Amino acid sequence: MPSPLQILQPPGYVVLLFERMSWRIIPLDGRAHVADNVRLWQGDSVGHWEGDTLVVDATNFNGKAWLNEVGDVVSHAEHVVEHFIPTADGKITYRATVTDPIAYTKPWTIEIPLNRQADELLEVACHEDNGDLQHLKDVRDEFRAQQKKGK
Repeated sequence: MPSPLQILQPPGYVVLLFERMSWRIIPLDGRAHVADNVRLWQGDSVGHWEGDTLVVDATNFNGKAWLNEVGDVVSHAEHVVEHFIPTADGKITYRATVTDPIAYTKPWTIEIPLNRQADELLEVACHEDNGDLQHLKDVRDEFRAQQKKGK
């Protein structure tokens, strides 16, 4: 998760808003997963509380998405159990265990800290991921300077 996310808690749900124009709505009402023949890009997430820890069970993936931005694969058999664990320092430890018997020989787990920030989410579609504008400007200016030298 290289980009920020915002966590909302309306009654009966947890909503995760991701800066890269996606979201997850996680019901907390004890409902079952959707039927097995329903396959979704982000899977079907259902959650519950274990004390202060939010536990999210995600199944029903369509197997078409990459696991991350470097292209690690998962299949339609992917099953993820996530834990959002509050810590004493006001942070959240995010732990996810991925089970996918088609893509991996055994389950594996990742764990990362989520830091609280007061920043606002940006709409990256309009922002066009232009965090590298200064570099692009420098390349353009160098190209124009080279063109002027060649004339």
